[in-house]
Amino acid sequence: MENNENIKWQEREALERFRLISPLLDPEMDNAKKIQMRNKIAVQNDISPRTLYRYESSFRDNEFEGLKPVPRSGVHSHKLPENFDNLVKEAIQLRLEVPGRSVDQIITILEIEGKVPIGVLKRSTLQRHMYKQGFGTKHLKVYSDARESSSKRFCKPHRMMLVQGDIKYGPMLQIGGKKVQTYLSSAIDDHSRMILSSQFYDNQEETIVEDT
Repeated sequence: MENNENIKWQEREALERFRLISPLLDPEMDNAKKIQMRNKIAVQNDISPRTLYRYESSFRDNEFEGLKPVPRSGVHSHKLPENFDNLVKEAIQLRLEVPGRSVDQIITILEIEGKVPIGVLKRSTLQRHMYKQGFGTKHLKVYSDARESSSKRFCKPHRMMLVQGDIKYGPMLQIGGKKVQTYLSSAIDDHSRMILSSQFYDNQEETIVEDT
């Protein structure tokens, strides 16, 4: 039974690896285009370009068999770690902290922190479970694009059509031997959000707005 599970697992992993590299196997594709596409596939699938290149080399040398991972050993090797649910939560938190983190990087962090032994947590497994919970790279890109679109929805369509002014509290500073509240007066372009002018003052009089 264990051997059958290993064979099925190897087949699944090989098929997934072939899916990733199939666009890169076109013999007519020049190197520059291939590098660009490899990087794009890597970003979309939370995998490093170096790993993709290794898959390509394995396929060139041994075709589909070369894509099969080394057989697992041990009775429980095909099972998920007992703390897998917690590992997924930790992985999601790491992704939220830095959305650009790849699954490979997340696994490395979990291993370094001692949350999981080295080599136990597989990229494809973690990636699949993160995707199911809505935290894959594509999901986060959609959320990011939606936020950006929402922030732009009510702004002016071109630069310098509207300049907004704002005053914020600054730090307390020692001025003339006593603590004085400072204020930051800024002028901001509504479209680009570029700061056109910004300066600290020791009062909130009308003149600071005129000066800004």
